[in-house]
Amino acid sequence: MGYIQNSLHGFWTKVIIITVVTCSAIILTIFNRTTLFQYRSISKYIIHDPKSFQILITHYLQDDIHVALVCAKSPFNEMAISTIKSIMFHHRKSYNITFHIFTDSDGEKRISNYSNSIANFCTKFRIYQIDKLFKIGQNFLEKHKIVVTHYSGTYALSKAFIHEVLPSDVTHVLLVDTDIIFVDDVYSIWKQFQLFKRNKTALALAPWYPPVPIDYKYKGSNPDPFLGGMVLLDLNVCRSIDLTRLLNQITDTAYNQFGLRSLWTGDQVVLSLFATYFSEHFVALPCFVNGHTYHYLKDGPRWKVACNGEYPRAIHVVPSSNLLKQTHYFGHLYAFFKDMPIEWLSHCRRGA
Repeated sequence: MGYIQNSLHGFWTKVIIITVVTCSAIILTIFNRTTLFQYRSISKYIIHDPKSFQILITHYLQDDIHVALVCAKSPFNEMAISTIKSIMFHHRKSYNITFHIFTDSDGEKRISNYSNSIANFCTKFRIYQIDKLFKIGQNFLEKHKIVVTHYSGTYALSKAFIHEVLPSDVTHVLLVDTDIIFVDDVYSIWKQFQLFKRNKTALALAPWYPPVPIDYKYKGSNPDPFLGGMVLLDLNVCRSIDLTRLLNQITDTAYNQFGLRSLWTGDQVVLSLFATYFSEHFVALPCFVNGHTYHYLKDGPRWKVACNGEYPRAIHVVPSSNLLKQTHYFGHLYAFFKDMPIEWLSHCRRGA
């Protein structure tokens, strides 16, 4: 009798597991179908047919998630550490993560001290001198006779050329600004590589909110159609299409035809020009990927509707100086991660 009961128990357990897995698959399918239609005004940048996805798990979910940050000077170097901490704090799934940090001597010292205190097998740090990347940005400005009027300066513009300096063994990367605090597992952003067309899509950005009209003729001035700060890059495609050559080409066009003389949002202008005029190599990210504070604090309810009720996966604090204000809400959030004990972060998860 006990044998029969155990057999029945095992049978119904299997039935329940199969039912749960099937329902989860159906829900995820519905979610994927609905979240691709968020921005009708930028529909030409979005893949509408889920069947056309080339979702090869080994293509975009490798053993390592690669995150790149560019930072220089004391305040931004400190912000970078808080950004890193927020990513590690929300680490939930079983993946390794490699941070690629381009920084100056001050940042190298600060981040090295921090990374050396982390003892786990799933987190790696590669630290690079920023000089080469900064020089590429300088040469770009001199070549096109334009200036950066954004407070972040040439350092931030240089991020647009990260594909030039990352090592060849890195094929995909998430490029993140230092004024971003993650509030969810970075995996939720990394998996958006499933939107990329293999061997075709070079980069992805989240759209500006409210979305610009579909017939909007972007000329490098306000408003930008897309947001920087959170950029997904397929580096193999960037290299194969010679992304730097295309960025030079479209900047020349903007200078000669649109009168572009300054980059009011740094690399965001250059990347938005690329996304607009080389759309065959671009895809738009869901808006929840880049929780730009100017957008959802100014008009939160409408922003949430535009994002199909989704919550932001990362808080992009603009202006970044709010992070350093002890009396500001985002200052408290920044301090929470800045002062977080390393013991809360030095762990790795096994299994899904």
